[in-house]
Amino acid sequence: MEVKVWDEMSAAERRIDDLFRAFLGPRARFFFPVIPSAWHRPFVPPADVFVRKGDLVVRFELPGIDPAKDVKITIQDGTLVVSGERKKKEEIKNVDYYRMEASYGAFERHVQVPEGIDEKKILAEYKDGVLEVLIPAGEKAISGSATAILIKTAA
Repeated sequence: MEVKVWDEMSAAERRIDDLFRAFLGPRARFFFPVIPSAWHRPFVPPADVFVRKGDLVVRFELPGIDPAKDVKITIQDGTLVVSGERKKKEEIKNVDYYRMEASYGAFERHVQVPEGIDEKKILAEYKDGVLEVLIPAGEKAISGSATAILIKTAA
């Protein structure tokens, strides 16, 4: 629900921007910059969940992170939990922004996993800004405790 509000605000900002450009020309952005405080929206990495050869695959778009430091993957109570933080590399003053569309901050995504998986066979790989978690089909029941998953990074 929260993300929908930000999408609506973004669409309204674009319509207002187009209106000012229609009357004032292409340099209208210099006169009416975006108010940065309105653009601090939460970071929610997009996820794709699909089946490949009977295995469940979950992909997250996480550009600009160090998966070894910034991401934690666990299986807890039948749920894959991917949490972490996307940090800004450099600090730019709010007054210097004319548009801020990139999101930063802490995130946590939950994906239900099928029963009977073997938690020890779950693989995670980070390559080119995409984190892929492979959950092989299995027959072992899921334990009630949390299990951490190591992330393999491309060389």
